[in-house]
Amino acid sequence: MILIFDYFETLLNSRSMDFNRGLKVFWETYYRDRCSFEEMKSYGEELFGELILKHNEGLEFPFVKEELPLYAEKFGGDVVSLSVEEEADFLMRCNDFELEPGTEDFLIKCSQKDIPMYVLSNSGFGGDALMLILNRFGIGKYFKKLWSSAEFGRIKPDREFFELAISTALSENPNDKREDIIFVGDMYDADVIGAHNAGIKAAWLNKKGGVDTNNLASYEASSIRGLSKFI
Repeated sequence: MILIFDYFETLLNSRSMDFNRGLKVFWETYYRDRCSFEEMKSYGEELFGELILKHNEGLEFPFVKEELPLYAEKFGGDVVSLSVEEEADFLMRCNDFELEPGTEDFLIKCSQKDIPMYVLSNSGFGGDALMLILNRFGIGKYFKKLWSSAEFGRIKPDREFFELAISTALSENPNDKREDIIFVGDMYDADVIGAHNAGIKAAWLNKKGGVDTNNLASYEASSIRGLSKFI
């Protein structure tokens, strides 16, 4: 068995999300002499619309690589280059994260059974920053690798994005086959349909009581604790 996890609302829940919490500190650090925060906030909302358009096309809008240069173009000055730590700090300011209840117990159980575990995430933030946040919550050590759509350029359910994780997992675990891989995620369209189209099993964290009308999920639970009975 190989497990590949979604990130947001699967491993980490966001109790609240407000992009402007991160943007305010960014403005104070780099732009307060070039524009008002209201101007930057308004432009951030405009760029959020650009993100939605890109996502509708299956594309990612990487925060550091593509979005930050637009702030420099709009308000002047050099393009800000954030370190991995600064990128992680920005994301954590935007989100009041908490571990999905039961996550660490579940990961410990899988680790004790020598189940290889990976993470495949839709995110405009880089994989190193996402992993750093998992380390801050004490669970990064359980995962062999993490992929973010910020580097890949396309988002789940893109099949090639899934294949990136699948091919690596199988090459690192030659005794396992594609049918041994289970993708764990909460989003039906991105995670369940994406996994099915990539030819692997899906474990659906059905937190909102949705209906698997296409019968694509191999396993279903309302929380990560509920998946323990399948492992």
